[in-house]
Amino acid sequence: MGYCSVSVRCGLLLGLAFALALPAQAKLQVLASIKPLALIAQEVVGDQADVITLLPITASPHDYPLKMSDHRNLRNADLVLWIGPEMESFLARPLGNLPVEKVITSYQLPGLNWPAIEQDDDHHHTNHAHTDKDPHLWLDPRNAVVIARALATRLAQLQPQSAVKFQANAQRFALSVQALDKQLAAQLNPVKTVGFAVYHEGYGHFVGRYGLHQVAYVTYTPERRPGAKHLKELREVLANEGRCLFMEPHYKVQGLEGMVTTLNLGIGLLDPIGDQQVSSYQQLLQQLSQSFLTCLADRRDH
Repeated sequence: MGYCSVSVRCGLLLGLAFALALPAQAKLQVLASIKPLALIAQEVVGDQADVITLLPITASPHDYPLKMSDHRNLRNADLVLWIGPEMESFLARPLGNLPVEKVITSYQLPGLNWPAIEQDDDHHHTNHAHTDKDPHLWLDPRNAVVIARALATRLAQLQPQSAVKFQANAQRFALSVQALDKQLAAQLNPVKTVGFAVYHEGYGHFVGRYGLHQVAYVTYTPERRPGAKHLKELREVLANEGRCLFMEPHYKVQGLEGMVTTLNLGIGLLDPIGDQQVSSYQQLLQQLSQSFLTCLADRRDH
């Protein structure tokens, strides 16, 4: 009897020692190309996976030189979430070397919403230069829900034991974002007719979703400096219809201050990526909405 209990005790201790010696199951690694995608991913994975953001918030997603550590992170990730070559062309080649099941290309997901193309030729309107659909698709909250659900489905395939959690997290996120969408529509409704220009042509999804009155942009992509001809056209459009000019962090164009003063424009700041303080997707959209609202409401009666 005594011998048996000792044997059982020894067996339990050996089993425990063996279990402790086994390496803990590594968490899934999800690599998101930009912060907005990382914020969506974090909502879906919860505590079941780690989310890494590839680009610093100060870097442009249009053109970024990958470092050796970035290439290593891409190789080591269980899943990579990016917009697509329409925005992050520098990622097309390295991601082309990965198995297709390890990559989610957001731009190609079924069910996305796209802003309507403006057909009015008498205005220098938001979308007249577009040859492709606007890749800043996370700025429409309905698209964030599409991305979250696609991510939950793929993660469930990679880690079936957590499938229920991934799906529940995606559903919780969807309900939260749908409620926020209604809230933002109500907040922005009173300023829908106030004309404005944005720094770069990247807000079509947000502007289209909430029916805002964008009349122009300073530059097509942040890295491209506007020419004299475009700035002249910009001044003419803003003189007729503009009340606010929205700039972005990390970018500056000489001469715009003079235009703002001469035309008596309000000045605002938009950040489509989110600064260090932004810790959720919902907060990113709230901040963007508040930025629009602050300037447009102030200039509505001017």
